[in-house]
Amino acid sequence: MLTIRSTLLAILFMAVATNTFAAPPNIKAAEAKGLHRMNLEELKKFIPGVIKVKGHKGGKFTLTFKADGSVDRTGGVALDAQTGKWHFDEKNNAYCTAFEEVRGYEEVCFAAFRTPNGKKFLDYDIEDSFYTRLWRSVK
Repeated sequence: MLTIRSTLLAILFMAVATNTFAAPPNIKAAEAKGLHRMNLEELKKFIPGVIKVKGHKGGKFTLTFKADGSVDRTGGVALDAQTGKWHFDEKNNAYCTAFEEVRGYEEVCFAAFRTPNGKKFLDYDIEDSFYTRLWRSVK
């Protein structure tokens, strides 16, 4: 009986371990791991549109990208919804958002990589190349 229980626990552990995906820490590591970096045509399937975001520190929020170049951010640490701007950065094969922050208007551009299951995406800050957040499309 102990052997069956141990075997079942081992199978359960392996199933959970194989479904867990840790984001590589930076763009270079994501590329080395063989993750697919999305090009602008792929990004245009989701933007404009709505995405649910989970920041690398656990904060969750929603971004609603509109065709007029505006973006709404709701949820997260900000108590009020914010409206900013977005655009594609063709030179860096990325998308950018800009919101009014405490220190002024701040733009951040992101390179997006597809996770192995293809259902979620990882964003990396173009400026420092570090992982910033995980997102999925809301359709």
